[in-house]
Amino acid sequence: MPLTSSPSLYRNPPSSLLENRVGIGGEDRHLSLYCVDESVEEVQLRAPHPMYYGVVSGTADVRADSEPDLTCKAGESLVVPPLQSVRMTFPQASTSTVTYVALKIDQKNVRDILDRINERALDGPGSRRWPVEENPFCYVEHREGIARGLSMIDYLFRAAPPNRDRLIDLNIRALIIQLLQTRSRPLLLGEFSRHTSMGGLAAAVQYIQENLDRHISVDELVEEACMSKSTFYRHFSDEFDMSPLEYISRERVVRARNLLADPQNTVTGVSHALGFSSTSHFIDMFKEHEGQTPKQYQLQVTD
Repeated sequence: MPLTSSPSLYRNPPSSLLENRVGIGGEDRHLSLYCVDESVEEVQLRAPHPMYYGVVSGTADVRADSEPDLTCKAGESLVVPPLQSVRMTFPQASTSTVTYVALKIDQKNVRDILDRINERALDGPGSRRWPVEENPFCYVEHREGIARGLSMIDYLFRAAPPNRDRLIDLNIRALIIQLLQTRSRPLLLGEFSRHTSMGGLAAAVQYIQENLDRHISVDELVEEACMSKSTFYRHFSDEFDMSPLEYISRERVVRARNLLADPQNTVTGVSHALGFSSTSHFIDMFKEHEGQTPKQYQLQVTD
C-alpha cells in the first residue's frame, strides 16, 4: 500500500505500521516495537525530534533524497535527524517478517545518562571529533551489543514479564550507551545543523522539550530558530499545522500524560512540574485536549 504523505508528530501514523505495532513500552512511553509481515511499498519516517530505528529481524530498504539506497539488516540501525524525511520499504516482509524498534530520542535523558557514566571508559580514540551529521540519516553498522539489546527489548514486549516497562527502560539506557560510542553521538546529544529552516525548527522544538516546566515565549523560539518572527511562524505552521503556542500546549499535555501514568504522581504535582501557576488552569487545558480531567485520565490508565 503506497503512502505518499509525510506525517508530522500529531497526524495519524501510517495505518500499515499502526496495525502491526506490538505495543509501546518503557516508563516514558517513547519506544515502540513494530512487526511487518506484508510488503509495504513505502513508509515515510519523519519527526520533529531525532529518532532511532533498530532492526531486530528481517531487512528494510532505506531511501532518502540525494542518498544511495541502503539495506538495513538485523542488528543495524538508523538515527534520523529532526524533520528529515526518510523512506523505508519492506520488500521481503511477506516471506520473512520484519521486526524493528522505534525510539524517540530525548536529549535530556541522553545527557543524564552521559553524566552518570565514566566518559573516559566510554570514549574511543578520536570519538569526540565525530562531526555534526549533515546527511538525512546516520547509519550505524552491526554491533553485537546493540543487536543483543534489540533482541532483549523484543523479548520483553512479547513475553511481558513482571516489571516489563522498567526492564525495557533499563535496556533503552544500555542501548543509548552503545550508540554513544558510534558516529550517531552528536545527533543523540542534539548537535545538528541549523543552517536550514528545518534545522532552525528542530532547534526550536528541542528548546520546547527542554523547557516545558516554565513559560516559553515565541520570542525565545524565534531566537533559537535564527529566523524572523514572520518567517518562523510561516515555517512552523507549514510543518506542524498549528501555531507555536498550540504546539507547546500539546507537548505539555503529552508530558502530563506520561507523568500521570505513574499513580504516585498527583494532579497538583504534575501541574507544578509543568510550570502551571494554577492547578485549575492545568485541569482546564488538559480537559480541552483530552476530553477528560487529569484525574479521570490517571484512573483510566492506572486501573
